[in-house]
Parts: sequence; C-alpha cells; structure tokens
Amino acid sequence: MEFLEAVLHANSEISLHVKRLKTADYQSHQRGAGGDISSGIDLVAESIFIDHLSSFGCIISEESGVVDHSNTSVKIILDPIDGSENLLSHVPYYGTSVAYYEEGVCTKAIITNLANEDVFIKDAQGLRKGTLHSKTYALVRGNPYAKVGLFERSYCSQKALPLLHALGVKYRSPGAFALSLAYAHEVTFVLYEGLMRSYDVAAGCFMCDDLYTFNEEDIFLVSKDKETFDKISQLFISNRLKRG
Repeated sequence: MEFLEAVLHANSEISLHVKRLKTADYQSHQRGAGGDISSGIDLVAESIFIDHLSSFGCIISEESGVVDHSNTSVKIILDPIDGSENLLSHVPYYGTSVAYYEEGVCTKAIITNLANEDVFIKDAQGLRKGTLHSKTYALVRGNPYAKVGLFERSYCSQKALPLLHALGVKYRSPGAFALSLAYAHEVTFVLYEGLMRSYDVAAGCFMCDDLYTFNEEDIFLVSKDKETFDKISQLFISNRLKRG
C-alpha cells in the first residue's frame, strides 16, 4: 500500500471513531510531546496512524514524540487530531495533519477535515482536493470570491488583533491551524500569532508554498492575493519600525 493510500485508510478509521465518541475519548491524560494535555481521542487517533504508517519511516507525533524506525531518511510529522478541543466541544472544525519528509524535504502531505470529510492532498501532482471517500481529486485553483480570512489564536493576540481592527478586515477564528492552512487558497488570508510547532505547520506550509508568506517572530501570514498580503503584512512591518 502506498503512503497516501495508507493515510486515507487511517483517516477513514478515525472518522468512524469520532462519529461515536466514548466517555474515554473526553478524558485528559499526560502532557504530550507538543506541550498540550492529550485527550483520549488524541491518543486513539495517534494509535491508528501509527498502525497504518509505522512501516514507512520514523513518526514524529504531537502526542508521543518520536516513534523510531530503521528508515531514518523518512520522517512523518503527525498531528493526530488538529482542533481536538473543537471536536470535544462538538464544534465542527477539526481534522488530521500528516507530512511526509524524504531526506529533510517535505514531498507529500494530507490534511483532512473530519467534520465535513474534505481532504487536501499535495505531492508531485500538485495540491488537490476531494472527500474522504471519493475516488478522484481535483486541482485546487483558488476561490476568487472569498470574503473573509482565518485568524488562528485571535483570542490571545497581543499584536495582530488591534492592527486588524484598525484595517477593518473580516476574519473568523475556527481553532485548527493546520486545517486553516489547507483552506488558504479558498479564503482571503490565514494569520497566526504565537509559537508555531512542526506538528501545526509542516503539512500546511507545504500546501501553501505557492502563496505569499510573511513569517517573522510570532506572526505567520499567508495569502493568495498580493494586495491583501501587502496590506496586512505592512501592518506588522510598520509596527516593528515604530517600536524600533
């Protein structure tokens, strides 16, 4: 079985599980390798991914950290549940994120929205979108009619929030960063303020490598539209110059 097919099989199994959550899935466990407290569903999803993907290479997961493999040239960076607090709060915006690295370079990635079963795949064939059980995936062309951006972690923003308010841009803060990056071609921008971990950004950044990107200190911005990108990124550049 090829890697992408194995990831899809794992996602199908996880999708079935989240449709009938058990009490144990809501329980809090130890702090994971990524620094957050793991929930039961995080650990279940991680276990499913390890079962399906451990034969391909070394797995680096947000929950357990490094799962070693003899093939050290391949690393799989995994967020078993992206937006687990949304999932456990029954907010329909959560998924999974998997990035495949060969000799330190990301060559394949899959991000899945488990709430609506959207699947984004990127490899040598480009960025494609389908659904979890579809047989075909169409190339992502972008959405020229987008009206809002996605601003992750806006609830604890110290820098970006007042600047965006002054600019008057519209945004939503859905609460699953990797998933938001997967939708970057379909919204006006994606903005994140805070510490970024490889689990959060590995697959998403690979999917956005053709977009305009600003990454400085704790601000990460991507946009498909240069005018929007320039307008927002200039806010942070100007603010930095004022502080300096």
